[in-house]
Formats: sequence, structure tokens, C-alpha cells
Amino acid sequence: MEDRPELDVRSGCEAELVVERTDILFQDLDGDTVRINIMVRNEGEGLSKPTTMRLESAPLGAFVPWQPLAVVPVPELKPGESHEVSVDASRAHPTALGEFDRTPPQKVLTAVSSPDQPAPQPAAGVLTMLNFMRRQQTSNRPAGVTTGKLPNLAPDLWDLMHRGQPHWAGNLNVFIGQRAVERHLAKALRIYPGRTNLAMFMVGGGARPDAYSFEILGLGWDWKAALYDMTRNGTLLVSPSDSPIREAKWVETNGGMMVILAAQPPAGCCEGKLEVHVRRRSRDDEAVVEFDLDPAAQGAGCYVV
Repeated sequence: MEDRPELDVRSGCEAELVVERTDILFQDLDGDTVRINIMVRNEGEGLSKPTTMRLESAPLGAFVPWQPLAVVPVPELKPGESHEVSVDASRAHPTALGEFDRTPPQKVLTAVSSPDQPAPQPAAGVLTMLNFMRRQQTSNRPAGVTTGKLPNLAPDLWDLMHRGQPHWAGNLNVFIGQRAVERHLAKALRIYPGRTNLAMFMVGGGARPDAYSFEILGLGWDWKAALYDMTRNGTLLVSPSDSPIREAKWVETNGGMMVILAAQPPAGCCEGKLEVHVRRRSRDDEAVVEFDLDPAAQGAGCYVV
């Protein structure tokens, strides 16, 4: 009997809730509120149970410390069915640290870096879901949209430089099931054709040593772009004496990095999308920082030199 194969009594029809990076979208409703839309799909063969989705936010970058944002309900989904979850969040207005060309990068890193905060307790998610189900019986409010006091997003790096943009730029992390999905995006950032445009993002955090490699993807044939490690510089400005980061080479660090993207679009260019792929050596994982660049976008946009 010990040699007899065990009977598998599982049905094989399990639910699988999936969110892709491009399923995470956000837009500013006004200067104080950002609406986050997340499309979740059941790609399994079984009916999913009502559950919760946990959200975190962080300043724009890769592998930076997260802070809790919200816990929202996800209803049961049939196989192949999709559902959009919407969350409104408050956009912080931090006190500016200084001008772009005068602020030391270390000052920015210190201002926005903090130890990882504890995640919301599971009980909080259960209560959120129960309250949501009760509201559905008594309210015609759109499903998934939070009410009351709005959760706070992580600060936008541009706001710290006296160059606030119409669109919040930052990171969102979505936990659904046992999987975490991230999106790091600077949306509709104005660029200036024929000039050197500077944009910034953070890499890493804390005091633990690590190493990162970088690759720029999405460049048009007539675009030029390079990355610079400005962590130990006096300002965020790139000078001719600064050496760009060599792509696909490990950059050692004892803590967070402040990286500058220097992009040179051609005169008369249209909008462009750049992706900076950042790989972390200690865990052999990758994060993608997206820049949606548009010469017709509103706001101050990139810093030009």
C-alpha cells in the first residue's frame, strides 16, 4: 500500500487573479487628488472568492522604500472576467528643499528615504471588504472608489525641487494574492526639443550595500540619452566632467542613489517613451522606470541645460 500512488482529490479548477504592470494607471483629478485605476483579471479556471488588494506608494525610482497606501476589496470573478478597482489618493505637497540646480542629491535622498513601514494587518483588509459589501446594499456609489479621508501618496520628487508638475510621478505597488506588481511612471513630462533635458529618479534606499545595473530602452534613432549617478555631487546638474553610467555594468552603492536621466530629443520631435531597466544584484530582480515625454505636455517639465 505504501507504493500505491496517492489520489489527487483537487479539482484543478483554481482561480488565478492577475494584474500586469500596464494594468496600473493613475491620473490627477485636480491639484490635490490622484485617481488610481487597476484592472484585475481571473485567468484561472475557477470562480475566485471575494478578497482584498493592498496598495503601496513610493517616490519615483527603483527598489526604494514603500509606504502603505490603501487596502481595497476585489469581488468574486468568474473565469476570464475582469474588474477595475478605483482608488482616490491625496497628493502630498511637501516643503520644497530648494532649486534643481542648487540642491544636493543627498539632501533629497534623506528627505524621502525612510525605513520600511509595517504592512496593513490582514484584519484591516477583512474589515474593509465587509464594509464595502455593506455599502453596496445601501449606496449607488461606483464600486471600489474610496470615501472619507483619502490616503496619502508618497511625495513627488519634482515638488521637492520647486518644479511641481500637473501629473504625480511616482511608484505604485499592488499586492493581489501572493503576487506583487509594480509600476514606476513619470507621466506626460514636458521635454524641450533640441535641448538637454534632465529628469531624476531614486534607486535603492537604506544603508545596506548593493549593486545595480542599468539599461535604457525605447529610444528613437535620433534621440540621445544617458544616465548619471549624482549621489555624491553638490547639485543635480550634469556637467561635462561627469561620466555617464555604463549600461549593463554593476554600480556599487552603500545606500540609495540619485540618478539623472539626460535626454536629448531632436528639434521638432514628437512625444517619446523611455524605459530605464534597473537590475538589483542581491536579489537578481528588475524594476522598470518609465518616462512619458511630450513637448506639448503642460507644466514646467524637465530641467534644461
